Amino acid sequence: MFLYRVKVHELDSVRLASLKDDLARSEEHLRRQCPIREMSVVTEGDAEHRGLDICLALDDIIGGDQLRQLVAKLNSFLDFDFKPGKPEPERPPRVSAELIHI
Repeated sequence: MFLYRVKVHELDSVRLASLKDDLARSEEHLRRQCPIREMSVVTEGDAEHRGLDICLALDDIIGGDQLRQLVAKLNSFLDFDFKPGKPEPERPPRVSAELIHI
């Protein structure tokens, strides 16, 4: 089994809500595309500097293409849309990821 863990740091409340919503709406699609045994999404941090810890337990039999598609899909959730005329945040959220074979 593999554990794929993605941590997204320094999210404001709007970005946090958007990311959690995207993950909830796409969970079934992600499970059809990739052999996900379990998926956990946990909010961390204080009100101003929140983070999201996304853990995916994956089967041992996962293809390279499946993993690339999963990573691309998760990365697409981080491409936040900004409204015209609204300044972008000073810095994008920090993201760390690890893939561990258990």
